[in-house]
Amino acid sequence: MAAAMVAGVVGEPEPPPADKQEVPASSSDTAADDKTVADVEVVGERPAVVKEIDRQIYDVRKDPEAQSASVSDILGKIPSVTVTPNGGVLLLGQSGVTILVDGKPGSTRALRGADIERVEVMTNPSAQYGPKGTAGIINIVTRKDRRQGQTGNMTGVIDSTGGGRVSLAPNWVMGRWVIGANIGVGRQPYESGSRALRRQDDGAGGVVTIREAGRYDYGNDDLQGGFKLTFRRNDQQSFYLSAQGYRAEGDTESRERASGDSAAFDDYVQRSRGPSRYSALNLGAGYDWTGKIEGETFGLALSASPSGNLYGETVDRDFDNPALPDGRYRQLTDNDRNELELKADYKRPLSGDRILSLGAAWNREDETQRQLYETLTAPDPLRDLDRSIHGVRDVQAAYVTYQFPLWTWTFMPGLRVEAEQFEVESGGAFGGADDVFWYPSLHISRDFGEAFKLGLSYSRRIDRPGLSELDPVIRYYSTDSASRGNPDLDPVTTDAWEARLDYSKGSFNVGVTLYAREASGTLTSRSVLTADGVRLSTLVNAGESANRGAELSVRGNLAAQWSYVVTTNLFWREQQVLEGGAPRTDSQFTYSGNAQLSWKATPAKPDSGDQVQLGLRYLGPSRSFQGESDGFLRADLTWKRPFTKKLTGTLTFSDILDSSEQTSLVRADGYEQESTYWGMGPTVRFSLSYRFGAP
Repeated sequence: MAAAMVAGVVGEPEPPPADKQEVPASSSDTAADDKTVADVEVVGERPAVVKEIDRQIYDVRKDPEAQSASVSDILGKIPSVTVTPNGGVLLLGQSGVTILVDGKPGSTRALRGADIERVEVMTNPSAQYGPKGTAGIINIVTRKDRRQGQTGNMTGVIDSTGGGRVSLAPNWVMGRWVIGANIGVGRQPYESGSRALRRQDDGAGGVVTIREAGRYDYGNDDLQGGFKLTFRRNDQQSFYLSAQGYRAEGDTESRERASGDSAAFDDYVQRSRGPSRYSALNLGAGYDWTGKIEGETFGLALSASPSGNLYGETVDRDFDNPALPDGRYRQLTDNDRNELELKADYKRPLSGDRILSLGAAWNREDETQRQLYETLTAPDPLRDLDRSIHGVRDVQAAYVTYQFPLWTWTFMPGLRVEAEQFEVESGGAFGGADDVFWYPSLHISRDFGEAFKLGLSYSRRIDRPGLSELDPVIRYYSTDSASRGNPDLDPVTTDAWEARLDYSKGSFNVGVTLYAREASGTLTSRSVLTADGVRLSTLVNAGESANRGAELSVRGNLAAQWSYVVTTNLFWREQQVLEGGAPRTDSQFTYSGNAQLSWKATPAKPDSGDQVQLGLRYLGPSRSFQGESDGFLRADLTWKRPFTKKLTGTLTFSDILDSSEQTSLVRADGYEQESTYWGMGPTVRFSLSYRFGAP
């Protein structure tokens, strides 16, 4: 599978550790009487978690895998976040998460743990952020540095699958200029397998049982690089230019075997092979200003992000019956997308601990998708397809939030207004929409002494259907499997309420979050068996749904060298399910969470000495509109050893329980299928990371 690319640029060097900074005698932070002070070493560990009125901030730099892990590995350890075996990200057990990099939209391809300074989790974002992502927002903040001179890091990674990666990220700070660059090259193979048992109508009033088994091999080579150039005109103003590119090319091979227990089904072996290609470029320019009032900021940013994704394959289907002609077809999916965004943000502290934030943004998405399905032998013209769909979406937005104290409470109401224009063209037919949406938010907090903190919040979010989800043309994945868009889809709107209570004393912290999310127009897939034996799936709006639950997160030390983090999320899900051909409301209890147990040889010096961490992540079973899926449990073990102050090795054992297998069941009109999927299984990864420049 293609590795994942950062939309922003990991351009500026890493900041000096907060637990060890040298303060020169001439610093403006010295005593007011300007007495000469010798160099002072300030020792104090940066908090692992910082709680703000609208987010939880997690410092991930001390994680043993911070130098080499992928973004999904890092996110899988953070409270409230669940990463599924296929790479999906959930917040409080719910899908529909928006991931930002340095506050900007983008994917995380080629971004590594070494690039990340902290992760901001907003399960109930304020009106400052766009409403996309009904489950919330994860903002990944990359590392930055202002130390004069050259710094950077170099990392090499190999794993037991035959994959590997080498990356280099040098950085220079020369007076008012900051230059950051990064380049990396990698190879990542991936293997998976599946089996399925399907019972479907045979077209003659009977039922045929079909067994399928498959093996899939992927391989991808990628190259990424970029730079960020920053000019600090003075202590208040800076300008930047950035560029980041990513390209991955790969091959896919698969072999599937299908056999039935009836003469109505012809047994076959199917083989496929084809190329895949992904490319993306992000260009950015911006201006940042800091006012004379502490905390006053203004930012203006322009970004352009073209990307392309191509996948093709040629499929050969050989029937066991020699009287049947072997079939051959090819298919191609080509997607080109361009996004342009201009945004401005202003923040100003006012008297009496009041803070005003306001901003505006314009975003344009221009996307073209082409789908080709061509029969090469055993012609079947009804299934041949060569179709394009083109869509343009413009969104103009403005927001305001106002934070103020009232009695012993702090309030932050907010409002975001978005005007959306959307046009789509498919096969000569046109459609579109022109709407104005209002998204209110409210965050309230109060400290009860030094130990307790209470937070209450509300927000409204939206999930708009994508371009292919609106196209009514049938798109084939194989000769008997296809999907079709639905031009009548409505956006999903979600109202979210939360109440969070935190208690902290020393290194011990416990947080309890009660939440409720109620969605209207929930999107779900509905499958049917067509008259010619094709399993056809279509997205539909399936009425109301709700998630209500409680999350408990506990963090602390067992002893001087041992620490732990445990997060458990228990929730009730109400949704529409299809039963006997008619929808009904179904309720289900399930769970999710993660845990880490860590050991440090020298707790007082976290950057030296061995570290060992055992991590667990789990997700309970879930139901869908037409079926259900079982849960999963995954365990990973990491050992980090500093060889010198600058050279560090990390050894990671992933999926040590070999528990990546997942089973799902679909009950559709005309068929029922139970499918089991498994991934790579246990793997071993070793990395070496070298930091150069000033310590």
